Amino acid sequence: MIIGDNPVLRIGLHSLLCSVPMLDVVGNAAIGHSMGEVRRHEPDVVLLDSSPPSTANISALARVRHNPRIVVVTAVEEPQALIQALMAGALSCLVYGHFEPEALADVVFAAERGESRLSQPVVNALVRWLHEGRTPESWRHDPGLTPREVEILELIAAGLTNRQIARRLVISEKTVKNHAHQIYKRLGADGRDHATVRWRELNSAPSGDGFDEPEGDAASGMPSGNSCPAGS
Repeated sequence: MIIGDNPVLRIGLHSLLCSVPMLDVVGNAAIGHSMGEVRRHEPDVVLLDSSPPSTANISALARVRHNPRIVVVTAVEEPQALIQALMAGALSCLVYGHFEPEALADVVFAAERGESRLSQPVVNALVRWLHEGRTPESWRHDPGLTPREVEILELIAAGLTNRQIARRLVISEKTVKNHAHQIYKRLGADGRDHATVRWRELNSAPSGDGFDEPEGDAASGMPSGNSCPAGS
């Protein structure tokens, strides 16, 4: 089963995998409405397209009763985000631009066998983590921000503009922008709002499944007639 919030990517992945012999795709769904579909179809493998990878969503999928294997596909290369995806329960993690689309089916088959597949940026992140000797808990809640970056991020989350932050901290607006750029990079975020959501996610424990329950069959991102026969 394929889960993701980008319908174009979701349908593209669906079409790609449906063309592979011996690989059955039960359908696809948006992240916010997928838990009911996962519970109903009980796929062997869940392919989660998420940038940055949501640890809350991965953890929720990992807790599903039939224990599906989770393959994360992401555009994010930030080491902390990749490590956190694995710690949350992902078996495999692929980064766009670092794998061939034709190889995706082999990754799904490997996941069904319980085997991991990792893109090179994920391998690099794991090596860095081992060399630094940091604990899993510290990587889960610490994206590597400096004290000044944390201070600026808290003000961004409070809704202050760059100019207001500069005045508050008695620094130049350009310095604020430079810090903000580094913050977004470390968090794997694409802007102020995304960084705020990511920061709150890292600093609060997930409640419930992290997904909304679907209403009937409308949750699927594609009509059921377009799904492959039941399976992975």
